[in-house]
Amino acid sequence: MKKGKPTYQELEKRLAAAEPIVDALKHHQVDAVLGEKKIAFLLLQEVTEALLNSEAGFRAMFDLSGIGMFQADAPAFRFSRVNRKFCEIVGYSAEELLSKTYIGLTHPGDRRQDMDGLARMLHAKTESWAVEKRCVRKDGSAVRVTVHGAVLRNSLGRAVKIIGMISDITPSNSAGTKPSRKPRHKKH
Repeated sequence: MKKGKPTYQELEKRLAAAEPIVDALKHHQVDAVLGEKKIAFLLLQEVTEALLNSEAGFRAMFDLSGIGMFQADAPAFRFSRVNRKFCEIVGYSAEELLSKTYIGLTHPGDRRQDMDGLARMLHAKTESWAVEKRCVRKDGSAVRVTVHGAVLRNSLGRAVKIIGMISDITPSNSAGTKPSRKPRHKKH
């Protein structure tokens, strides 16, 4: 039986199947076409490698000793990852912090303003926030900090995590000065 010319739909299907292969060749992601399964494997291997490199870079930045860093799940803001410097600032171990929330460490007098900034971010009015506030340390003392944070969203745009950098800005108490009581918010 003699085959006729392919229909438009058949050609469209062939083109759709070949498109990723052509793109891979154009971008030098593969050297030769070795079959669709081999191409898919090579592309997956490259994506996996890029993801591992990205995670390694994030881990290196996160673990820098000069700045406190945390990651918390939204919307409860329970800590899911903290670094050593953040533990030093608030006086808790990493294990203890993983059972706490971002708002739970905020001084009661500063919570409303802190929650306002987080609410703006959760409702997609901003992708980041910065706040100067007091945190309550494990020993009950207050430490004045600045927090710079951002939201991570899923493919539907829903906030799923926040990530923040935190610095201790408590004035030195060697001269007998007390930290100011009024928090200041920075707007973005």
